[in-house]
Parts: sequence; C-alpha cells; structure tokens
Amino acid sequence: MDIRFAPVFVAILLPAASSFAQPVISSQSPVASAASYRTPGLPGSGVAQGSIFSIFGTGLGPNPWVQATTFPLPTSLGGSSVNVTIGGTTTPAILVLAYSTQINAILPSTTPLGTGTVTVTYNNQTSAAAPIQVVSSSFAPFAYNQRGFGQAIATDTNYVENTIIHVFHPNDYVFLWGTGLGAISGSDAEAPPFGNLPVDITVHIGNSTAATSYQGRAPCCAGLDQIVFQVPSGIEGCYVPVGVETGGIVNNVTTIAVAASGDTCSDSILGPALVNQLAGGQKVDFGYIRLESLNARVGYDEYIKEDYGMATFSELDPAAAGNAQYGVSSGYCYAADFTYWNNESLSDLSPAQLDAGALAVTWQSTIPLTQWGPGLYDAELMTGNQTLLWGGNPYVVAAAGGSAVGPFSVTDETVSGTVQFSNLTYGQNVPRTSDLDIEWTGGNPALQSQVTIGGFSAAGADFTPIAFFECVAPLSAGKFTIPRWILSGLPPSATISEGSYSYPLGWIWIGQYDQPTSFTAKGLDAGIITDLFSSGVGLYFQ
Repeated sequence: MDIRFAPVFVAILLPAASSFAQPVISSQSPVASAASYRTPGLPGSGVAQGSIFSIFGTGLGPNPWVQATTFPLPTSLGGSSVNVTIGGTTTPAILVLAYSTQINAILPSTTPLGTGTVTVTYNNQTSAAAPIQVVSSSFAPFAYNQRGFGQAIATDTNYVENTIIHVFHPNDYVFLWGTGLGAISGSDAEAPPFGNLPVDITVHIGNSTAATSYQGRAPCCAGLDQIVFQVPSGIEGCYVPVGVETGGIVNNVTTIAVAASGDTCSDSILGPALVNQLAGGQKVDFGYIRLESLNARVGYDEYIKEDYGMATFSELDPAAAGNAQYGVSSGYCYAADFTYWNNESLSDLSPAQLDAGALAVTWQSTIPLTQWGPGLYDAELMTGNQTLLWGGNPYVVAAAGGSAVGPFSVTDETVSGTVQFSNLTYGQNVPRTSDLDIEWTGGNPALQSQVTIGGFSAAGADFTPIAFFECVAPLSAGKFTIPRWILSGLPPSATISEGSYSYPLGWIWIGQYDQPTSFTAKGLDAGIITDLFSSGVGLYFQ
C-alpha cells in the first residue's frame, strides 16, 4: 500500500450522476468520517476538527473525479467547494477529492465546535444545507473494505499491511491508520507537523489495552493520523478487534490478525489449507452459505421468529487478503454501524465477487435468495407468514450456476441448539457505559464448541440508525463479559409499537453454529454450509 497520499483511502461508493445538476447532499448519511462513514445520530458520529470527512450525494463535482496531490491543498477542486457553518462562523473546507457523487475534504482545525450546516458548491450552484456536528476528536481507523468495519488498515514497522497471511505477533509494533485525533496548531492545507496530539485515547485490542508510543498526524499526509501501539501478550486470532476510545466512545471497530508465531493465523473459516494456499501466492475461490433462525421474546407474551439465509462466493488473492474477513475470533467482541449495510452480517464480511447464478433454499417449499451483487445473496426464509427453518430438518441449497461458479446442490442437516441466557430478562435496561456480564445454560455437544452472542440497538422506530455487535466465546465457560467499549457505540434503544403490542428495539441472542458441511462446485476451491439456531430477548440498551 502506498501510504504517501491521503487519497489512497478514498472509496467511491455511489454511482455516477450528471455534473450539470444542482448539487444535492444525500439525506441518508450526508456527512461522515471518511474512515468509518458512521451514520449521524450514532455515538461517535461527529466530524473531528482536522479530520478527513466525506460528503455523499449527486452533482457534487466533476466526472471523472479529481484529487489534490500537492501542498498546499486547495479549498476549491474541479469546480467544487465546501463551506461549514457553525454558530454563524463559516469555514471553507480543504478539498482532497471531488467527484459527482462524493467529496472528501479536511475539516480545518480552526472550525468551531458544535452543530451546524455544510453546503457544497459546484459550477457556481450551491446545494441545500445539510447538518454536521463538529467535535474535538473522534478517531476512526480506516478499514480494508473501505466501509468502516472489518480488517483495519494497519501496517508493521516496514509498512507492510497486516492480513491473515501477514500477521502481527505479541509485542510487535502496529501502525494503525485513521483520522479524527483532533486539531493541529498549523495549517491543515500543508504537510502536517510531527508529534503527539494532546488527546486522551485508549487503544482496546481484544480484551486488553495497548501501550501507545505515538498518536498524531502521519508526516506525509494532511488529515491522516497514525497511532503506534504494541500488541499485548496473550492476544491471538485472525480477527482480533481493535477500537480507539476518545471521550468515552469508540467510533468504529476494526480487526487485526495476530498469531503467536509464523506468518499466518489459524482460526479463519477458510481453514488452514486455503490460508496456506493464499500465503503461497495463489488465489482462493471460496463459497460460504449460512442459514440462521432466531426466536426472540420481544414483548410480555410476544415472540418473534426470524429465519434468514445468506451466501457469498469470493475470490481472494494475496494482494487483497484483507478481504478475507469472517466475523470475530473466539473470546472477543466486534461491533459495526449497519444502518446502510444491513443486507450483510457480522459473521461474514468477505467480498462477493463470483457469480453462481440463481440460488434457492428448499424444504417443503422453495425460497430464492436475492442476488445483491455478483456473489452476494440473502433473503428472509418465509412462505407467507410461516418461517422455514426448524431444527432437525434437511435443507437443500441449490445454485443454477453462473459465470464463475458451476451448478451445485448441498444438503444441510440442521441441528437445534439448546443454549439459552440465564441472567437476562425481557425489557431490562442495560447500560452502555459499563461491561455486560452474560451467563447461559444448555448447549448441544453435537454442534461447534463455541457460542455466538449477537445483538443490536436501533435509535428510531424505522430501525435507523442501528448498530450491531457480535461476540464468540467457549460454550463450556458458561459466561462471558461484553466490554463497555463495544457497547459504547450502540445508540439508546427506541420502542416500537405494532397494534396493541410494543417492544424494545434492543435485542440480544445466543446460539451455536452447526458443524460445517463441505460442498464442491466448478470454479471453487472449497465451499461450506452451516446453520445457527439462536434464542434471544428484547431489552433496552441505555
């Protein structure tokens, strides 16, 4: 990775639009950190002084896009400019990239704190104002998938990227790349000063905190921050969570790969053979299918059962091994803003690249999975008002075959889990400012030896904004603690009413994954299918 220029972290997320229309800033997620894209309204979503931020919409700039690569950086780029107004003071933003559907800019360190508005002007036409909240600091690591979650942009001391085939080891120094540490004393349009910024941060890694040796701007790049820390002892896994706490809140959670020795880690669902194949310089084509059933108590006498199926077919190569992202390692928790990524799941964040054609799940009835991209599929598994998944039944998942993956059929013999919470009750209040101790009973020895604990909290009745978390722990432990810093990024739970019922928009659930079943298809090195039956309860994260 070339880390000399901040635009290396740019993600062009939206389709092209006409450059002749009046600029329109998106109403969904108008202004956000360029590292986390955190939805406004979620804890930690404010834009920090001196940080790189993104604006999304249409007609914001030229097509093709243009970027600034020399100092001093401009306040006008490709005919685009951005003004931020807080408390009657208007500050021109410093532009890094301008495109028809996205602008990346640096918020000057002199911008006043507080709530205000932002406007975009392109070709002398100015957009309607959109809201912005300016804060002193809210650090967010950049993510490999350019969506704010998954594998972090983290390098060793030689600036080699960390992935499952180039791991860190305990006591190694990590360079974590992000934005949002806070203001500097000089001009943000010039090469930044080197030195620690006086902001109070805590680097959480796994269930430990890390000692830091630097927290400040990367000397190369305006708005781009580095945090240098050492991996604590006892940390290990392909997907170890990392979160940087500022002001009591963690903006976004990413992961790094850590092993006690060697160059690769061992707990990816890809399995050692495919990880070694990737480490040996070869591509890996992998199929992953998962069926999930959740039975949650969400009211005094009301239960909701949700059944879901998903599949990804991914091509991974050594240069992009950071895309091999699957959940979180055992003993840890992960969290993400899924307000606008809610067709994905925390337990599979891999890229979808391989077309397998039409895909469907069958037991008594057949339900097609919606194909969202070349190799990303999901759907609720329901026929009318009847859910499809019940433990002990065989479910056939069949693909018609597409341009990259041949036809196949695989049967998943489902097994219900019996694990349940023993210390959580419907409707209880759970503080987001302290650790949450979880206890459970039961469990099925025929299933995997881990439990998966998941949950979400939504701030509005329309489930917007919403943040999820997921934890993995040994079944035999019977208990687990969800760290406060994971819960800090959840919004307070709203209440939703449907007819005579009302229930909280905070849920938590627990289950065991089934032992995976392998399948083969032309175009794949390997494929697996698994299932998860969970029980849960509605509560209020406060």
